[in-house]
Amino acid sequence: MLERLRARLRALLRGSAMNEELDEELQYHLDRETERNVARGMSHRDAATAARRAFGNPTQLKEQVRDSWGRRWLERLDQDTRYALRSFRRAPTFSTTVVLTIALALGLNTTAFSIFNAYVLRPIAVRDPSSLVQMSWVDRGGNWHVFTWNDYQALRANRDALAETFAFRFIFTRIDSTPAFGQLVSGNYFSMLGVGAALGRTLIASDAAAAGTEPVVVLSHNAWRSRFGGDSSIIGKMIRVRGHALQVIGVAAQGFGGLGDVPLDFWAPLTMNDVVFEDDGLFGAHGPEALSLVARLRPGVATAQGEAWLTNWIRAHRPDARERDAPAGTQLLSRATSISLSPEFALFFTPIAAAFVLVLLIACADVANMMLARGMARQRELGIRLSLGAARSRLIAQLLTESVLLALPAALVGFGISRLTLDGGVRLMFRTMAPEVVPYMRVVPLSPDGRVFLFMLVAAVASAVLFGLAPALQATRPKIVPATRGDFDTDFRPSRLRNALVVGQVTVCVLLLICAGILLRGVGRMQSLDIGLRTGGVVRLDLEEHPATRARVLDILRTRLDVGRIAAASDPPFGRRFPTIPAAAADGRSRETFYDFVTASYFPLLQIPIVRGRNFTADEERSGAPVVIVSEGTARAFWPDRDPIGQSLRLALDTTASRQRRFLTRRETRVVGVVPNVALGTRIDPFDSPVAYYPVADSTAGTAIIAAVTGRAEVTMRRIDADLSRQVPASVEDIHTLDAYMAGGVYPFRAAYWIASALGAIALLLTLTGVYGVLSYVVAQRRKELGIRVALGASAGTVVALVLRQSIRLCAIGLGFGCLLALGVARIFAANIVRLETFEPMAFVGGALVVLICCIVASYVPARRAGTVDPIEALRGD
Repeated sequence: MLERLRARLRALLRGSAMNEELDEELQYHLDRETERNVARGMSHRDAATAARRAFGNPTQLKEQVRDSWGRRWLERLDQDTRYALRSFRRAPTFSTTVVLTIALALGLNTTAFSIFNAYVLRPIAVRDPSSLVQMSWVDRGGNWHVFTWNDYQALRANRDALAETFAFRFIFTRIDSTPAFGQLVSGNYFSMLGVGAALGRTLIASDAAAAGTEPVVVLSHNAWRSRFGGDSSIIGKMIRVRGHALQVIGVAAQGFGGLGDVPLDFWAPLTMNDVVFEDDGLFGAHGPEALSLVARLRPGVATAQGEAWLTNWIRAHRPDARERDAPAGTQLLSRATSISLSPEFALFFTPIAAAFVLVLLIACADVANMMLARGMARQRELGIRLSLGAARSRLIAQLLTESVLLALPAALVGFGISRLTLDGGVRLMFRTMAPEVVPYMRVVPLSPDGRVFLFMLVAAVASAVLFGLAPALQATRPKIVPATRGDFDTDFRPSRLRNALVVGQVTVCVLLLICAGILLRGVGRMQSLDIGLRTGGVVRLDLEEHPATRARVLDILRTRLDVGRIAAASDPPFGRRFPTIPAAAADGRSRETFYDFVTASYFPLLQIPIVRGRNFTADEERSGAPVVIVSEGTARAFWPDRDPIGQSLRLALDTTASRQRRFLTRRETRVVGVVPNVALGTRIDPFDSPVAYYPVADSTAGTAIIAAVTGRAEVTMRRIDADLSRQVPASVEDIHTLDAYMAGGVYPFRAAYWIASALGAIALLLTLTGVYGVLSYVVAQRRKELGIRVALGASAGTVVALVLRQSIRLCAIGLGFGCLLALGVARIFAANIVRLETFEPMAFVGGALVVLICCIVASYVPARRAGTVDPIEALRGD
């Protein structure tokens, strides 16, 4: 066995040498047999002839020996490759067209895979990333929770299922007036992940030993290079995080930016929490659920086992929880990559991936039609080879080899297209975003790796099979005798396959264009929607939480001539989704209700009228009185047949929620006013959802300031930011116009529309070339028939109409299928995205008309050519 394997390996690596050795060995045996015959008395000539007769056919023997070497497939591959390259040189236009068509589709798919790989497949540069899981739990009301400080301490000490555990909390701030993303982390963060320092040192256990001590910070390598110019003397310098000075002790290793999908700028000890988040009470006996926990599972513990263990653990540590708040289950989410491949992410990414794959299928269908036409033109050649004894499988293998040889250079060109697309897409993204949003964007490195190249290779080979197999099977089916004459028998009907491919192209093209139209209509609806409040000329400021700093900033704002009314809110519009709280009316009606804490000036500043009752008073703001202003949606939900003014709204407070502990002090609240339904935290939330507004003073830490400004809001905002940075350094954690928040909320839908439009346009281009190519070939194939029709009196218009009718029939079938599929996709959109309708007449009619008109235009040129057929020229061969 080993000897045979060694011989086969030697045959693969030293085929020429073994052939020479085989020739020498055969000649040796012939010479020895000849010598024996001469010794028996034969002449040398007769002896050689007798030796050859006794020995057998040398060529046949050589072939048998070579077959035993197991390298026949390599020889055939070499023959097929050389033959294919010669045929490509004879048809350079065909070869170039196929390569560019497939390259375009492969490039787009490689672009999508590169993004998917960077976020979902590429392991984070830490020790044993596959064992890392992020933990969370859900209550019986369906609300997801993180953990308290006491939970972390208990879980860290437990070794039943978890080998190690660290805690972190996300923090946003500004460093030198530019946004910075960071985390407060426990002292074992870097040691557990196995991440070292490029400069200085990382955090260690002693840095997070006691609350409020060790005000230090570690910078990410990217932040060190981009923000501080790679300053080698950065160690020991001070930076301000939320108004507090922290000393830089190190720079993390290059390539590490944290465990999430947003690369981080810095890490500070978790024990600094109550310093940077004042009055948060994280380390108290009843601290808030503010910590995310990441654990490393013990060897042999599966994720399902870990979830079962954690569920039992969290239930044991929440024995007194109310029925609704009692733990119901847990989730361990892999942190091996930037984004875990969860069902939610799969639901988001699948439609995008499907759109890119559909473009590849259109390209394959386009090339398959070209291959069909080329296969029919080679019928005489294939028929002769079949008549000489070539097996059909051998011809199919040769044709597939040609397809693969066309797909491989297409993959290389596609790789170049993907790099250009990625670089151009990132630049375009930053240029089309609101300038205020750009500094907040973070993109993980999209550099290619082995998985990207493997994907390109697999996609190229799969494409070759897709566009080459059906034409290869079709081209090798005809009967031998008619094929050698270049004729086709009645069983050979490649037109059916061509028609099916054209219908498929039109179907996908219509689907993509209609989806783009639906998204465009949705974006337009979002932009023109009456959101019920004012956003122009309004600036939002998030301030450092120290009371003295906040008071000084408010005093400065009140004295500025370019600032009008000032208000405060825990969640101004469009910043994020409003939090919810279970609420119930006196008669038992209950609903999960959005809530916000606002000052009385909030409503007039945003031009939200009080339609019933009154606004908050100054005393109610200062004392946090148990009063509430509700939206019309809330009034309809709780008191559909009664006047809501004076009604009681009871809240199910959660003592572990820091926001509720900070602002809400009363369970029973009384309705004093009603306001219209307006946009909430995001524009995709339904306006009629129940919303409750509670009073708060503008001096309360944790609330954002919103201010009406004069002049251009962006210019005034920058002026305010510069003045506050000079007078009260590090007092502003974030500053934006509300219009920028609105633009940021709409941008993902606009980007989705651009992607769908680009894919639709490429699909339309491929479809048109496919229709044009098919009809051009059909016209050439039917030239004799068309000549007879003209000779019998058919006019040019009749012939043109005949060809156009065939094209329109195929297009109509594709339009029908495409519209049906688009209707199903639209239903999925409407079920998951607010503001998108199931049926958008303009999108359906517009997409179908564009495809129909373009198909008619693409069909007209070959149809016109058919109408000018000269019957004498067409019949001259007969």
